[in-house]
Amino acid sequence: MLITYIESSIISTSPLFIGDDEGNLLIDNERNMVYLPATSIAGAFRSYLQSIGEDESVLFGDSDKPQRINIYIQDSYADIKKFTRRVGLRIDYETGANVPGQKIERLYFDKGLEFKLRFKVESDNENNVEFKKMIYKGLKGLDDSIIRFGGYKSSGLGIFKVKNATEMTYNLSDLDELTSYLKEEDKEKIDIINEIDKMQNNVGYVKFRMSGNLSTPLIIKAPKSFYPSEADDSSLKNGGNEYLIPGSSFKGILRSRVETIANYFGSEDEAKMLFGGIERDGEDNVLSRIFVEESIVDNSKFLEEVRYNRIRLDKFTSGVRYGSLMQDIPVKGGTEFNIIYRKSGDKGIDNYAIGIIILALRDLGTENLSIGGSSSIGRGRFRADILEIEEGEDRIEIDFNNKITTNDSILLGYIRSVKNLSNRGDK
Repeated sequence: MLITYIESSIISTSPLFIGDDEGNLLIDNERNMVYLPATSIAGAFRSYLQSIGEDESVLFGDSDKPQRINIYIQDSYADIKKFTRRVGLRIDYETGANVPGQKIERLYFDKGLEFKLRFKVESDNENNVEFKKMIYKGLKGLDDSIIRFGGYKSSGLGIFKVKNATEMTYNLSDLDELTSYLKEEDKEKIDIINEIDKMQNNVGYVKFRMSGNLSTPLIIKAPKSFYPSEADDSSLKNGGNEYLIPGSSFKGILRSRVETIANYFGSEDEAKMLFGGIERDGEDNVLSRIFVEESIVDNSKFLEEVRYNRIRLDKFTSGVRYGSLMQDIPVKGGTEFNIIYRKSGDKGIDNYAIGIIILALRDLGTENLSIGGSSSIGRGRFRADILEIEEGEDRIEIDFNNKITTNDSILLGYIRSVKNLSNRGDK
């Protein structure tokens, strides 16, 4: 029998929300540290391995039949760095406008949390490599932003990068190694980061990346700090003092445009299912198949913050309202948007989903869709340079500046699927 210990240090690259039963942030009061339960780690790894076609039950067991559990995972803890507060609005996806009285304010752990994941794998000589590769693939999925922890994962939270990973194995058939195991004496640890990087985990997922520049100033309002010199409104920053577009804002406008396109083609129900929600009849929770990331705005070419002075008008008299002089600080610069689509297994639905996401991104990248607030005065327009779509071995690249597209036939096939799906239901 072999006992393998795999350890990996991971660091969060986005805010994290792990809540208790009352919706408060989960903190271990005795240690005063962020608490990541082993059940969350096991659930995320198991779900991911299943989605890429692995028989995860040989490692995690199966509740429906007597099967041995061959993996044990420890709870993980991280020092609290900072908290970040986000204010948002609930969007009516039919109108694209905010719902009155539906302001949302949440508190998250800021990025930079470092956890240590610890796995103990029990195996025979025959299945040791197979079991270890499953953990490697899980860590690769974590590093690729596919596995995420905590809440609001589809809106860009809970993303981690693998910092390092090691393993050590005890052969319990060897008396010396058995003695070392019982005495809890460490063996030489082997660096496995290269083995993790070799894992190919693209099965079941499609990646989109669109890069470009904000062609007009953007403002996504940050929570007020009430400093005397502060402008009335300024654009949101993360804990590293970088301007950003929250995943929730990006996903909101993406969903609104996808459903607008779907409404034109008569496929509203299929589009809504891509983003998850609650089924009204059975009240079943439907998980989102679309995962986004937060986008950092690189304003290095616009180092000087510009304050815009604005006035508020009386809607009835068209005159200036007394005491309503406002200042705001928007931001301009380069940014990129990243999306991961989790396939359903139905080729027609998956091709439809890829096609309609491409159409929505095209509208965003050609300045036909605004991001953030003050869109009525031209704010929040984005001009794309490159859109890349990666599905397994297939790569599509759209160069917006030079009007060049690779793999045209595959791209057109996805676009046709958006129209063909509505026709499929009529036959």
